[in-house]
Amino acid sequence: MRISRTTVTGIALAVLAGAGAVWAYRDYHSWLALGPGGLPYNVHGWLMATWMRTQKRDPLDTERFAKAIRGPGGGSLPDSLPKRAGPRPTIGVHPVPHRQLDQLPGAEMTQRIVATFDELVNRRPDLIRYELSFFEKRNQAVFLRDPAAGHADAKASHGEIAHVHPSDGSMHMIFGAGDARVVMEAGWGECHPLAGRLNLPDTYILVYPPRDANEMEMTRQLLEAAVSHMALLDPKGHS
Repeated sequence: MRISRTTVTGIALAVLAGAGAVWAYRDYHSWLALGPGGLPYNVHGWLMATWMRTQKRDPLDTERFAKAIRGPGGGSLPDSLPKRAGPRPTIGVHPVPHRQLDQLPGAEMTQRIVATFDELVNRRPDLIRYELSFFEKRNQAVFLRDPAAGHADAKASHGEIAHVHPSDGSMHMIFGAGDARVVMEAGWGECHPLAGRLNLPDTYILVYPPRDANEMEMTRQLLEAAVSHMALLDPKGHS
């Protein structure tokens, strides 16, 4: 029996359509599993996130910072940091929400991360405060009290400096270019894949959650550095 070319084409298209539907179903549910983020938590948000995947940049590229290294608030961290032990964690393929998939902290460590943020906000009420995240739209974030007086990064983020993701304990922080480079080179974090695009600052960094007390101290230092950059403080934390 001879099958026409039209029939073969129709079968091929049906197979492709079926495969596409299976992929979309699985991808949509893997996106939902990341939890709510800065997009609507529904099919519309997933379609937006799927389009954003076409805009992603290399999250480990530090060459992008070369021209801005001498910019404002560029370096409150040492030129090198202790290396983070082990491989980097796995990050979800969807840029929004930007989430870590393994090496996750437990509830106790996540509480300690939040407590570190609380301690800094309570210590510097003249400078920073909590407010609903401009980027995430759902979680509290550390903000400058007066973003209008800040530099370009502060204005672009509406004063947002950093926030914690309750679902995985990871954090987003905005650093000076020099600090962003050393954080990434030492393995403590990576760029958001849309950093420098779609109105995200170029130094919008995902900081991996700490796994022990020593790494918790590093998290504190990184948060201090992010505040120093956005508030244009010197390395000792003075305005």
